[in-house]
This record gives sequence, C-alpha cells and structure tokens, in this order.
Amino acid sequence: MSGLRIALMIDDFFPSSGGIGRSVQTQIEELTALGHHVSLIAPDRHLQKPRLARVIECPTMYIEGLPAHLSILHCSARRARLITDIAAFDVVHSQTERGALILGARIARLQDIPHLHTFHANIAGTHRAIKAAVLGTWSYQALVLPLLRRAAPLEIVPPTRLPSARHETGGFFARTDWRSFARIAQRVDAYAVPSPFMRGLIDEAAGQPLPSYVVPTGYNRDLLAAVGRARRERVDGRVRFLSIGRLAKEKRLDVLVRAFRRADLPGAELVIVGDGDQRDLLRRLAKGADNIDFRGHLSSLDAIAYELVNADALALASHRFDSQGLVIAEAVSAGLPVMYCDDRLTVGLSPDSALLTGPDVASMASGFRVLMDPARRRSMAEASTLLLPDLAPERTAEKYAQAYQDLISRREPRG
Repeated sequence: MSGLRIALMIDDFFPSSGGIGRSVQTQIEELTALGHHVSLIAPDRHLQKPRLARVIECPTMYIEGLPAHLSILHCSARRARLITDIAAFDVVHSQTERGALILGARIARLQDIPHLHTFHANIAGTHRAIKAAVLGTWSYQALVLPLLRRAAPLEIVPPTRLPSARHETGGFFARTDWRSFARIAQRVDAYAVPSPFMRGLIDEAAGQPLPSYVVPTGYNRDLLAAVGRARRERVDGRVRFLSIGRLAKEKRLDVLVRAFRRADLPGAELVIVGDGDQRDLLRRLAKGADNIDFRGHLSSLDAIAYELVNADALALASHRFDSQGLVIAEAVSAGLPVMYCDDRLTVGLSPDSALLTGPDVASMASGFRVLMDPARRRSMAEASTLLLPDLAPERTAEKYAQAYQDLISRREPRG
C-alpha cells in the first residue's frame, strides 16, 4: 500500500493554532514518510507552509484578533470545483467541523472518493466551564448541519438521539453536541477519534455503530529528541509535580492548586508551565506557598523537555474535557508517572503507570500524598516507558493509511 493521494483539510491556522494543527503536521510528516502524496488545504492566513506537502491555500472567513477556532474555510460548491480542477485525490480527510468539513464533503462528492473526518476535540466537555460554549452547540444546529446536509445528502436519514445522561454527565447541551457529532458521522464515509470513549458516545447517539477508527495522536518526534538531549540537574531532593498546558478554566488548575496545598507536603513542589486567562486567579490561590512555581509559556521544545526530565510526576486535573490529553503522551516520552482524575482517558495510561483519583480536591490531595512514595514512582516510571512504542507517530500514520485503504476498497460509487 503506497502512493495514495491524500487531502488533509483544516480550518485552523497551520500549524500555529494549537493541538489540531500539530496533529495535522505530524500526519503530513509521517504519511509522507510512508510514501503517500499529501496535499494540505488550509487557511491562507498565518500559514507556515510545510516542507513535505503540496499546499492549496484557501480563503477563510475570519476577523483578526478573534480566537483561531473561529476561522472558517470558504466551502462553497464553486470553491470545491476550483480545487477539483487543479488536484485529484484518492481520499479526503477533514479535521475540523467547520468549513473544512463542508468543503471536504463537496470535494469527495465531486471526485467520487471517500471522506474521512476526525473529531479531535471533545466539544461537549467545554460546557461545565464555559457558559458561551452553548454558542458552539447552536452553530452546529443552525449552520454546520444544514450546510452538510446539502453537501452530502442522504436518501435515508437514520434517527439520532441524545446519549444517556449516565454516559455524558455534562448536561443537555453536552449531550446535544454528541448527537450533532453523530449526525456529522452519518454523512461521511467514516469518522476517526483519538479515544475510545468518543466513539462510544457518537455511536450511542447514532443508535448504531457507524464506520469508525480509533487513532490516537502519537508523541511529537522532535520533542522526544529534545527529551533525549535534556539532562536532569536537580539535587534538591524534593518531589516535583509538573503541570503543562493552557491556564484555562476547563483545565481545572484551580482544583490542582487547591489539592496540592491541602496535601501539605513540605518535601514536594508544584511547577506549572503555561499561560492563559486563569493565570492571575491561580497566582492568588498559590499566594504564600513557596513550593508552587509558575514558569509561564515555554515555546521551545528544549525548554519543555527540560521541565519533563526534571519532574517526578505529571499532574492532570482536567475532567471530562480532554479527548486524549496530548500532555500524557509527552509525559510518556519522558517516562513520567501520571496522576489524573478523568476515568474516560485511556491513551498513554495503564494501571501500572498512572494513578487515577477522584476529580475533587480531597481525592487529588490524597493522590499527591500517594506519589510521595519513591518506590511507587519508580515502578510507575518503568511502566510508563513501556507504553512509548504504542504512541509512536508512525503508528498514527499507519492507522490512518489503513483506514484510507479500507474506505477505498469497500466504498460504492456515489449516486
């Protein structure tokens, strides 16, 4: 299997806008290494052209200064025809549920090729922390789904439903988002997700198993190399817990700081890497604690690798928000134990390498105390290292390439 012509499509600015852009960058590198021919269809703004892929720049609807996730590719039938006039593909793979999804559906129909869509983000997980997330729910209902129905019409539309409140505890709008994902999944040839729990909720909302693939995002190859270069320099004897990520409300770092302070561990420290709108709140919560340190945003991979190598455990407070938790793969690349509180997360985790706590302050405080045991951490670190091969980026590309081949071999021509 080689030489497939693959169109990767993204609404987000490439590659600087976040995790989805980094995932697509990895896909480009690894799929090209397997011998495939990748074309990137991405916004023409803030674009850093990848060295290995053909790039088709697409106009985007976007107001400068707004968050990157509000960028929407032009997705008209005319735009799809213009792209089809200059490029032929064997498969189209959209990565965001906005203009890229609609444009991908139109191109797939014009070229009579399979359309795979990856749901990268757990949109439903934003409702607990962000009141404005309901606007995203409404946008699916009012904009995305009607456009997709026109771009990818179905003769028979199977009924969908809200998943059980036992399986999605984020409330009505969160359950509505899973139903929207199911309706999207019905109109593509197959969908992919990074974690099994997402497939379970989408298929439950669809009322039946839909063609799908679980494809975790692998670790960053350059970060792994940086980890290999980094040196552990600490001699203070403290146990260092590390948090890496955006200082955003949905990451629940306020719970992490409160839990660490409640644990009251003179022989430990908490290092927080990242920046965001919760910075001032977190600093207030940490006031007076000389064992909580804020590093701010680190853009250098070598700087991030240094923090990973000089930590003793990763602490993750996100609950019902992350779809996979890319920071877990980063921790595995450094052989770190992980403390986490979201039982739906499974990628890069095992009972031997990670400690699952409850999501409340008291439970996480107990988790900090458990991981003060050096023998426990040493055993967990050894188990974490064993997980690294399954998170290799080439595994991600191999799984996607197999999905493409599956879809090409078994799909029927469109009517």
